[in-house]
Amino acid sequence: MREAAAGRIAFAGWRSWWKTGAAAAGWVAAALGLGYGLQSAGAGDELLLVILVLMVIGPPLFFTLPLSGPTAAAFAAGLGWWCAGGVLAGALLPVAGLGAAALASAAMAVRQGSVRRLRERIGELQRGAEALAAANAAQQQGSEVAEAILTATRDISASLDAGELAVRVARNAYALTNGAAAAVLLWDAAREALRVAATAGGGGSSEAHQLEVNLRNAEQLQGALREGMADIPRVALRDPVLDALLRRWKAGAVLAARLQRGGRPLGLVLVARRGCEPASPKACQILSGIALQAAAALEIANLVNDLRTAGSLREEFTATMSHELRTPLNVIIGYTEMQREGMFGDLSPDHLDTLARVHEQALQLLDLIQATLDVGRLERGLMTVELREVSVPEVLAQVFGAIPPSWRKSGVELQWRIDPAVPQIRSDASKLQVVLRNLVHNALKFTDAGQVLVTATTDPDRQWVHFVVQDSGRGIAAQDLTVIFEMFRQSSERDPALGGVGLGLYIVKRLIGLLGGEIDVRSAPGRGATFRIHIPAAGPHAGAKPRGPRSAGTNRGLSSPASARA
Repeated sequence: MREAAAGRIAFAGWRSWWKTGAAAAGWVAAALGLGYGLQSAGAGDELLLVILVLMVIGPPLFFTLPLSGPTAAAFAAGLGWWCAGGVLAGALLPVAGLGAAALASAAMAVRQGSVRRLRERIGELQRGAEALAAANAAQQQGSEVAEAILTATRDISASLDAGELAVRVARNAYALTNGAAAAVLLWDAAREALRVAATAGGGGSSEAHQLEVNLRNAEQLQGALREGMADIPRVALRDPVLDALLRRWKAGAVLAARLQRGGRPLGLVLVARRGCEPASPKACQILSGIALQAAAALEIANLVNDLRTAGSLREEFTATMSHELRTPLNVIIGYTEMQREGMFGDLSPDHLDTLARVHEQALQLLDLIQATLDVGRLERGLMTVELREVSVPEVLAQVFGAIPPSWRKSGVELQWRIDPAVPQIRSDASKLQVVLRNLVHNALKFTDAGQVLVTATTDPDRQWVHFVVQDSGRGIAAQDLTVIFEMFRQSSERDPALGGVGLGLYIVKRLIGLLGGEIDVRSAPGRGATFRIHIPAAGPHAGAKPRGPRSAGTNRGLSSPASARA
């Protein structure tokens, strides 16, 4: 009995195992067959692999579910019979082989695709790293080029002399491009040639400054002038001057950059290179930047030189004309004085009055010519100072004694006062007289009624002497107080009928500066003007600082050697 029951149980277990295995085999065969079909239909390797893997591992996972008892046996038996009866019937076995091959192929394709994508990613990273390195190198080179050009610009712009500037350009081009030598060739339009203006490096060649390069013999340099830059091997140069220079410098090629401003060629900057290989981009950029800055600096230097030349010619012309004008003017003044003194017979009062007017106008013209000469000497630095002991009372006496009658006006009182404490000063008497004379003339010119007062005072320590010229005239507007001491500048409210060209106060300020003094002015429209001069008693560069002068109205101890009323 037990043995029969055990046998039936074993037979039932063996049959269940056989049905379950058959079902699993059928499931796998069906999965492989489906994989073959999907591959034939063009499905992707990744999708094919995922589907096949799920279908293959599906049955083991399913059959390991915790099913027991009649449910699991019934399910396994039904599934086994279905697979054994339908799928495992002969024809499915070849398809399973193809499916297995498809599965292996899909797995290999997936692996190869992963490797390919990994390699592509690595390549992309490498290319990105190379691009980043190239960008960093370009940025570093750009920074070095900018720094080199800035260094050259600072050195070049430190000079306004064309010759010195050419030397600086050649020196910077030689040092910053690491060339064998460098040279600056300036364009000579009159000779249609390039003249060697400066060289640097190459062992020194001062005699090269006398050489000229004819462009007709150097077509490559013409190309540099047209294009802006040219890299020329020495063997391609046909000019004997350049060839000799390159041989002396032991150079195999020359890099030329154009100097040009506003479409007008100024010349070339040449850098001799030791090798024959093409110049580096860095050297080309540095030389191009130097050439650009050098062209601008040369243009400014040429303008400054032209201005200096023009100024020198103007000064020479003014001095020459002034001297030439003084000679006939002195003759006119001399003859008028002789006629007024009756040396050619008695003259009528009307005739004498006319001669007096001619004489006064001639003196005014002589003063203007003298002022022009003084300005010329001041501008050229030819005005000298003759220091000696000067008596202030004597200076004022000479100033007032030389005032022409034409300056005086009937309604204007002219006075001068001197503080007895004023010491003798070490100064130039003639220049001090010119200063005071111009200020008195200016005060009388702009005063129609009232008073013109000149005072001289000193500090308690007697280190400074203060001259004050005060008038009660029309005054000076506030906006004109800062410009009246400039050359050819006058008050904006000045009457044109009064004459003058605006040189008097300019000369006054320059002469006071030569005497080591200072000048200031206080004025307002309708309230007159007060000019204050501070002169060091010990002479120019005495070192003492001027103290403010006492007001003319408070100097009760002043003496009055002379007083004049027109």
